[in-house]
Amino acid sequence: MLKKILIAAVVLIALALLWAFFLKPDSSAEVGTFEIETAKVETGDVARIVSASGAVRALTTVEVGSQVSGQIIELNADFNSEVKAGDIIARIDPQTFESSVESAQANVLSAQANLAVQKANIASAEATLAQAERDVARQKALFAADAVARSTLEDNERALAVASANLDVSKAQLRTFDATLSQRNATLRSAQVDLERTIIRSPIDGVVISRDVDVGQTVAASFSAPILFTIAQNLEDIRIDAAVVEGDIGGIDAGDTVEFNVDAYPDQTFRGTVEQVRLASETLSNVVTYTVVIEARNPRRQLLPGMTANVEITADKRENVLRVAETVVRFRPPANGPELVEDAATEGRGQRGQGGGRGGRGGGLQALNALDIDQAKKDTIQTELRAEIQAARESLGDRAQFDRNALRQRIQAASEKVLKRNLTAEEYKQYQEAISERASVTRVEAYQTAPENKLKKQTLTLGLQDGSYAEILRGAAEGDEFVTRIRVSAQGN
Repeated sequence: MLKKILIAAVVLIALALLWAFFLKPDSSAEVGTFEIETAKVETGDVARIVSASGAVRALTTVEVGSQVSGQIIELNADFNSEVKAGDIIARIDPQTFESSVESAQANVLSAQANLAVQKANIASAEATLAQAERDVARQKALFAADAVARSTLEDNERALAVASANLDVSKAQLRTFDATLSQRNATLRSAQVDLERTIIRSPIDGVVISRDVDVGQTVAASFSAPILFTIAQNLEDIRIDAAVVEGDIGGIDAGDTVEFNVDAYPDQTFRGTVEQVRLASETLSNVVTYTVVIEARNPRRQLLPGMTANVEITADKRENVLRVAETVVRFRPPANGPELVEDAATEGRGQRGQGGGRGGRGGGLQALNALDIDQAKKDTIQTELRAEIQAARESLGDRAQFDRNALRQRIQAASEKVLKRNLTAEEYKQYQEAISERASVTRVEAYQTAPENKLKKQTLTLGLQDGSYAEILRGAAEGDEFVTRIRVSAQGN
């Protein structure tokens, strides 16, 4: 027991010496000093840039196929060949189709001969009918003079009826042979079309970017047309289909400027414009994207179909506005930093905490209250909105706690229904404009230096932010300085 006590005492003494010589804070150290870095408010441009990527494609790309089956016997175009509309670019063995044409032509000649024979038969039947009519007339005269028996007259009348019937049959057969001739002419035209289709022609002016067959290869067009060539029209005018996530699609409109580059030319920047924002969305791994079609010129044909373009779309831009570095917005004073003071200018301002606030929070009701409409109408809209929102929550049941996206969509749809029902078209337009304006406004707390190396708060109302600069709407003037960084260091170090 004594040995254990001695060992414990030695350990405690060693720890005490370690703390005294190495870990004990230096009581003689002075209070730290601060290095304060600031940024000035200046006039300049602020742009919201949306980054995305997409594939380069030609303005028009045509896949040239074959409508008939057979063996390729000739290719007149290859990769990168420039072709004109109507140029022969391939041929399929025509022997089978030529035989079909010859057979169809023979059938047409046979049908024409049958038609001619039948016309002759009709002429003969007409002559027989005319003779029978004359015989009947003569026998009637003789019968009236009691020169012939009644049976002789009846025989001639029967012969007349038979001749008339034979003529009708011949005319019906003529119509049958005429229809047969039309059918065989159609078969001939079909065989000629198939023969013509053995010659593959370019449908457009362009460049062959893909050839999928070789001479001697057999193509089968039983169920679908096999692709022989892919032709791109005018590679000097290209398009990029960029996939933009739903959170960034707002504000992108036709005509917005675009800058992009490709891996093949990393040091070169190309320019284009937004041509179209497609309404159809695509969802992959729960990420919703929209296709933005970008138009660009490619005069030197450097950009090839299929290249991946990394694009930056200028979704919004403000020129000659007050701006400040975004490091001012992100700055928060350290716990061991300078003392924070409140002066008369800043005390009592509405504050939203350390992180600032988005003007769009509650912006729907604020935008509604800002409208110049009757207060009774505002009250009616608010009452109906509360009822619709409650109904939307109840319709989802327990899902409302987990599927926030579905809840947001239902609330938005219900809100639009109420607003459109109660507001005129002009009032609804003003409401939408107010919502859009409020959604892009943010209020934050920034910090300025004060006498005696202290800091004071200043509320800034910000507009557009681009990652480097933030537009200042209210709260500062050009030349004002705001803190971006504080370095704490001990004196004498």
